[in-house]
Amino acid sequence: MIRKLFGVFLMSGACLGAATAQALPDGPLRMLVPFSAGGSTDILARLMAKEMGDALGRTIVVENKPGAEGFIAARDLKNAAPDGRTIMMVTTSVYAINPAIFTNIPYKPSEDFSTISMVASSPNVFLAPADSALGSIGDLVKSAGVKPDNISYATGATMHLLNAKWLESMSKTQMVSVPYKGSAAAYPDLVSGRVEYMVDQPLSSMALIKEGKLKVLAVTSQDRWSQLPDVPTVVEQGFPDFVTTSWWAILAPNGTPEATAKQLYDAAQQALQNSEIKARVQQLGADVSAFSFEDGRKFTAAELEKWHSIAKDAGVKMD
Repeated sequence: MIRKLFGVFLMSGACLGAATAQALPDGPLRMLVPFSAGGSTDILARLMAKEMGDALGRTIVVENKPGAEGFIAARDLKNAAPDGRTIMMVTTSVYAINPAIFTNIPYKPSEDFSTISMVASSPNVFLAPADSALGSIGDLVKSAGVKPDNISYATGATMHLLNAKWLESMSKTQMVSVPYKGSAAAYPDLVSGRVEYMVDQPLSSMALIKEGKLKVLAVTSQDRWSQLPDVPTVVEQGFPDFVTTSWWAILAPNGTPEATAKQLYDAAQQALQNSEIKARVQQLGADVSAFSFEDGRKFTAAELEKWHSIAKDAGVKMD
């Protein structure tokens, strides 16, 4: 009897393993990136694609589809077959901020996408030139209060703009937004002092911070961030609700079978346990995420609601 039960157990395990192995269709996978090659999102995508591919025994090809605030890549993912062949490395801006501020947008995250795995996250940082007289959020607000055009800030993405506009709303000040084509284009003017400040993610700015070319006025986490422990939070500086996060996640088209989604999640988690990836993510200026499959989905849903609320408070809406 014991032998029979053991045999049944082995057969059940073999069947389960075979079913899991067949969750993904044969052939290579695509990982879409909504930005150009060489940026922080692209770097994360390539790190994850290599390790996930090894875990799955598949090749994962990274495809950069920049332009239109991430709309092009998001639309491609929306229209892809929900079979696990096509996934995307997404950011806070593409997933949660764009739907909150754009009137016309070709996708609805809650309807068109399925969260596979959180990858990394970090607070945002308020940055100023190293030799700026500004030393805190209080200095920034005080200077902006002198006259509406006294302070200018760089914006290279919707995330930069919405964080800055939210501070304007909370502090009842007016500042001048100076648009750029991405963070890389904005930093020369920020470093030289042509603009007074910028809100960005550490993944884009950490190298300049470490080189002493920029200083950090505040971080947007609830508590002080372990990578910049001496920098006070915006919360500490008088704005108790000002907490925002930049994060990266892997999505699949909505309708992707749960078995396939969980196989991709398991591969992502295996990749995130790699010590080299952990070290590289931290070096870039972020922290590896540790969400369960279900909690990752809850988190992205909550972020949609949060950024809609922030956009409403800040009065930001675009066509």
